[in-house]
Amino acid sequence: MQLKHQTALVFGGSGAIGSAVAHALARDGAHVYLGARNQVRLDATAESIRAAGGTASTFIFDALHATDPLPALTSIDVVVNATGFMHDQGKRIDELTLSEFRQGFDPFLTAYFNIAKAVSPKMGAERAGCIITVVAPAANMAMPGHLGHIVGCAGIEAFTRALAGELGAKNIRVLCVRSHAIVDAVQAGSYVGELFAAKAKGMGISVDAFLGGAAQSTMLKRLPTLAQVANTIAFLASDEANAMTGTVVNMTAGATTY
Repeated sequence: MQLKHQTALVFGGSGAIGSAVAHALARDGAHVYLGARNQVRLDATAESIRAAGGTASTFIFDALHATDPLPALTSIDVVVNATGFMHDQGKRIDELTLSEFRQGFDPFLTAYFNIAKAVSPKMGAERAGCIITVVAPAANMAMPGHLGHIVGCAGIEAFTRALAGELGAKNIRVLCVRSHAIVDAVQAGSYVGELFAAKAKGMGISVDAFLGGAAQSTMLKRLPTLAQVANTIAFLASDEANAMTGTVVNMTAGATTY
């Protein structure tokens, strides 16, 4: 078990990605702490982890305000930022308001900053630490109707590099996993179902057809799964990846190459 005796905090731990990641980390031996705003959903995820033989606890944390306390831990080994926020995808600049534009990056960067600021004092030094954030693939794309979203993705990747440079001397690695649309995320209850439904409706097709088209646009003609993303994050959190920091791990099936 690569993460045995390690403490992992998963922010957005009740969501589709966060839940899958928490299961993978617990399977690999970590004591997982699930943080989000909805206690009922957190409890359901924690119970499913325990039923599978893992160890899980929960805590309430609003990453947009960061006034909630972290669990009373002396040290943290792994932090995963799997938070997500509704934002506009579809309006072009002639229709887009400044507020809608900012939806694509303000909450995402605010959450990332607040999480990093909260956890970094309890990480690193003799116990190597790792902060991993999940991001959509838009940073290197030019898609009409996605202005705020593209800026937000680029900002998350840039902040990852900047934070890695700042925290590296404290023995804290910082990584970003860039994933294309996850094929089973909607079925697992992800908020992106609402985004994809709006896009599919505008195209006059079903969500399944929309995802099928997204798959065909990749080099591999398929999309990543929740399990693949979760297992990759578990690997990145382990000592096997302890020479990796300040970089983006590309899981877009070839939709982006740089």
